[in-house]
Amino acid sequence: MSLTALIDERIRAFLKERRAAVPEATALIDEIERVVVAGGKRLRPAFCYWAFRAAGGPDCPEIVRLTTAFELLHTFAIVHDDIMDSADERRGQPSTVALMGMERALLVGDLALVLADSAFWASGFSPETLSTAFAEFTEMREQVIAGQYMDLEAHHVAIDEAHARRIANLKSGSYSIEHPLLIGARLADPDEELLDALRRFGRPLGEAFQLVDDLLGVFGDPATTGKPVDSDIREGKRNMLFAKTADLLEGDDADFFMAKWGGGSTLSSEDISRLRASIEVSGARAATEALIEELATDAARALDEAPVAPDARGALQELMRSAVTRTH
Repeated sequence: MSLTALIDERIRAFLKERRAAVPEATALIDEIERVVVAGGKRLRPAFCYWAFRAAGGPDCPEIVRLTTAFELLHTFAIVHDDIMDSADERRGQPSTVALMGMERALLVGDLALVLADSAFWASGFSPETLSTAFAEFTEMREQVIAGQYMDLEAHHVAIDEAHARRIANLKSGSYSIEHPLLIGARLADPDEELLDALRRFGRPLGEAFQLVDDLLGVFGDPATTGKPVDSDIREGKRNMLFAKTADLLEGDDADFFMAKWGGGSTLSSEDISRLRASIEVSGARAATEALIEELATDAARALDEAPVAPDARGALQELMRSAVTRTH
C-alpha cells in the first residue's frame, strides 16, 4: 500500500474512533472527513514521514499515525481560510462555509485543530520524543496564524516584495514543508547537521511552493485547482504577483491595476482579463517563475549536501519536484 493510501486509511480510522468517543460531534467529524477525502496532495505528511526516515527512523505505524496530524491541521487552515475569503469552492466541491454556514464552519475548523493535536499525541511515540517535536509543531501553528493575520492586514497597507515573501513563508511555506521536515526528523533524534540541512532544504522549497500556489490562483485551470481562476483577483490577494505588478506598472495601467485589484463582484470579465494581462505584460509573472526556479535550485543543492540515506533522498527529491511542478 502506498504512503498516501496508508495515511488516508489512518485518517478514516482515527475519525471513526472520534465519532464513537464523541457521537454528538458526528456531523462535524463527517464534514472534516468530506474535506479530507475531497482531494489534497498529502505533501505535509509525506515530508514529515521521509524526514523521519532520513534521520534514521524505521518504517513504523507510529510515524504514519503522527503524519495524519498535518492533514487535520491543514483541514483547519483551509476551512477557516474559506470563511475569511467567503469562498464557495474548495477542491472542486462546495466549501464548508458554503455548505454549512459560517457558525458551523468555524466549529468544523476548530475541531479539526483539536483533532490534529489528539492525533499527534496518540501516535504511539514516547511522551519524551513527542514533547520535543511538539515544540516545533506549536511554533509552526503560531506562524501559520501570524501569516494569515499579516495577509489580512496587507489589504489595508502598502506592501512590497519583501513583505509579500514574508507572508508567503509564514502563511504557507513554513507549515507546508520546512516544519513538517523538522518535526519528522526530531522524532528520530537527529544531529544538528541534519536539522540544519533540512532547514536549508525546506525553507526555500516552502516559499517556492507558495509562489506556485499564487500563480495557480491566477493562471491555473479551475478543473484541476478546484477553485475559480478569478478568486484571488476578486479577493485582492496581496501576494508576490500583486507586489511585483504594482511595482513594475506605470501610468494608466498602474492606476487601473491598483483601483480594480480586489474589486470583488464589481469586476467584469473584461476587468479580470485586463488585470491578468497586467501581471503578464509587467513582467511580474516571469519574475515570479524565475524566483521559483532559483528557490528550487537552492533547495536541491541543500538536499544534495544533506547526510541522508539514498531511499529518503530519492523520496524527498520526488516530493520537491511535486511541490514546484504541481497543477493544483
